Amino acid sequence: MRDSISSDEQSPRYFGWRIVAALFLVELSIFGFGLYGHGIYVTELRRLNDWPTGLIASGTTLSLVLGSLLSMFVSDLLRWLGPRSLVLAGVAALATGLALLGSATSVLQLYIGFSVLALAWVGLGAVTAAAIVGAWFDRKRGLAISLTYSGATCSGIVLAPGLVLLVGSIGFQQALWLAAAATLIVLIPVVATIVRFPRAAERLVASTNPTSATLSRWSLLQDAAFWSLTAPFALALFVQVAFIVHQIAILIPSIGFQRAGVAVSLTTAMSLAGRIGLGLFADRTDPRRVAVLSILSQSAALAVIGQSSDDSALLVACAVFGFSIGNLITLPALIVQREFAPGAFSVVLGLSMGVAGVINACGPAAMGLLRDLSGGYTTPIFIGVVIQVASALGLLLKPAIVRRMA
Repeated sequence: MRDSISSDEQSPRYFGWRIVAALFLVELSIFGFGLYGHGIYVTELRRLNDWPTGLIASGTTLSLVLGSLLSMFVSDLLRWLGPRSLVLAGVAALATGLALLGSATSVLQLYIGFSVLALAWVGLGAVTAAAIVGAWFDRKRGLAISLTYSGATCSGIVLAPGLVLLVGSIGFQQALWLAAAATLIVLIPVVATIVRFPRAAERLVASTNPTSATLSRWSLLQDAAFWSLTAPFALALFVQVAFIVHQIAILIPSIGFQRAGVAVSLTTAMSLAGRIGLGLFADRTDPRRVAVLSILSQSAALAVIGQSSDDSALLVACAVFGFSIGNLITLPALIVQREFAPGAFSVVLGLSMGVAGVINACGPAAMGLLRDLSGGYTTPIFIGVVIQVASALGLLLKPAIVRRMA
């Protein structure tokens, strides 16, 4: 039976690959508008309303923190609502959040928009996508998750620069309203017709509940192995998310708004290259070692960005930083797959990414506040370098892992 399933996974006709394609579009949308778009929101809302950078970036942090907290319960929501209803609810929240942000003229409206956007992360985010895709795959799970998350990378190549151009052409409000409408038009039919869990005849693991909580969240919070995964990624992503949100603002003084958009595109293009490379070898590499190398390369790139004003050097550094962006989102799922039993996958990943998400969501606000206090981005960038080096060393301190049995 298992050999038959593995053969199905290797066939392009296997329905699981349609799930991957549908959730690729979902990740494209949520990361494009829910993460990469924040750099544009910070820049434009500050220009239009003369609000402090720290105030707007705190809204970004609110969105990411709230989304991360709620994502801890994705396994329960999938069991109660089912994947299709949960993802459709996320699509509605994303469109509504974009419309509210585009119309924001007061701080209250701003924070309501960011709060609604947070709900989109629950239905569309990485934890939900990994749980749904993971239910369809066994031996090809690493590749399938990596390809699904490639939508997050492509969002920086397609949506972020496209949104920059759209804002420049028709204005911030109209651009976000158009983005909200396009999200509904594209995603609703795709999700409604494709996204679901496998039936018993389609997957061996469908005979068990793919969202069952085989480990309690409280026991995980007391587990050294869990923290050896969660804490280092929380620190690394704290810096990564902060840089992504502030990248345009960091680069504008040196290379201008339009070239900053090009730099974002280059950054995420390299992220796609890194993610594809990881996907090809995901099942044959040690994901912890790959993570250490990825984080150290990002710290070196940040050091260059923090002290250089040369166009070429900045573009190269953005490319190096970008090569590991997608992998730092994918690697936690691959480590959970290796170190915990399949039945616990969505619970462990949800809690790990939720805890880490609460921490790394503070990155944009922290960088914004440090920028306001220090008068520039140099200080927060070099603090980020130190944090990333510490996180890489933390991943090397791997306690003895006893594989959990479902």
